[in-house]
Amino acid sequence: MSIGLIDNVGDSFKFAFDHTAKKILRWIGLSIVFWIPIVQFLAIGIFMKVYRGEEPDFTNAGKSFIQGLLMFIAEIVYALIPSLIIILCAMLGASEGAGAISVIGVIVGIVLAVILGLFMIPVQVNFARKQSFGAAFAFGEIFGMIGKLGLAKFILSWILYFIIVLAVSIVLGLFSAIPVVGAILMLLYGPFIGIFAAKYYSNLFE
Repeated sequence: MSIGLIDNVGDSFKFAFDHTAKKILRWIGLSIVFWIPIVQFLAIGIFMKVYRGEEPDFTNAGKSFIQGLLMFIAEIVYALIPSLIIILCAMLGASEGAGAISVIGVIVGIVLAVILGLFMIPVQVNFARKQSFGAAFAFGEIFGMIGKLGLAKFILSWILYFIIVLAVSIVLGLFSAIPVVGAILMLLYGPFIGIFAAKYYSNLFE
């Protein structure tokens, strides 16, 4: 049985705090890597180590980079579906009398994007734990993970996570008015929330 929603938030926050605020040098290193294009694949791979119960550190950095890159490629493949629908319907909508098709297509594309966004969570967990690119497309296993957890709890957990991230983002937005302080907080925010999210969803699909 997976952890309760509120307990999961507390446990994940403590885990993220212990692996950032209590390990400043690692936090600073992750903060630098996280915001650099391409190099950030390393940060993604490090976050994914949490799904396997490992330390989110720079050990086996090359392996972490490759896994982060492969996860990015898998996400692009999944994103093609709603993107192609939106583009196709936009092209059809450009023709005379096809405006309704364009609108419907965009709506369908957005809905699919949201659904795929949810679906990508167990995809990431399965890929990280199996350490196989094929695991990102093992639909039977992925749907099995969702079924075991329960769709309702999965959606509620995602909504709770979204609310938490939104609230933190609003608070950070207020601090952004203070030039240096705001910039530093934004720099540190990415790795913290990345580790928090990995632990949060790792607990969920335990």
